[in-house]
Amino acid sequence: MPNTAATLALPKTLEERLKLDEVLEVPATLDEYFAFLPSCEYRIDYSDGKIIAMGYASLTHEAIVGRMIYLLTDIFGLDSPFHILGSNVATFIPDFQAVHNADVVVLQGKAQYHVHPTAKRKIKTLLNPCIVVEVLSKSTMRYDLAVKVPRYKTLPSVQHILLVSQHTPGVSLYSRTNRPGQWLNVEEQDVQNGFVTINRKKLRLADIYRNVTVE
Repeated sequence: MPNTAATLALPKTLEERLKLDEVLEVPATLDEYFAFLPSCEYRIDYSDGKIIAMGYASLTHEAIVGRMIYLLTDIFGLDSPFHILGSNVATFIPDFQAVHNADVVVLQGKAQYHVHPTAKRKIKTLLNPCIVVEVLSKSTMRYDLAVKVPRYKTLPSVQHILLVSQHTPGVSLYSRTNRPGQWLNVEEQDVQNGFVTINRKKLRLADIYRNVTVE
């Protein structure tokens, strides 16, 4: 089998990746994406016939991701059927034959997988997250809002999509309603008193941004 990274002109290591553009896009087939994925040292998406690698995350970005994992764990509890997962969990979007890595994913109960066979082994990507969290940066905001959010909505399991800004304090929460295809969107920027509600509990902006320096 040929060297997939060389064929696709992709960097082999994280060190090599960090020397390149903040957003890297390389044309590829879905089979090529899954063949390259096991040896890749950095996070990659697959979208519209391209492998997409975002830039190195800032300290602010990672601080907010860590805070969201902590707060969501507090909301759902350690002994609940909800599992709070990090950005290395890839989610497959069947309607678009796409793979996206959210910053935080919440899984309820047992995982369901899309299984993709490669020459070496089968690779599993998640099919049923119930909550997806994206921390927005200037370089990824358009991609997150225009591409990833509409695709997350096509997954029947997804009940909430939470977008958290790392530049100006503020969140946007999309919540599925009982009407097919209808979502409720709540925007909140009041960092002192503002909150959104998940699992009937308040997720306060003051807790998200406490001791976090926005960029």
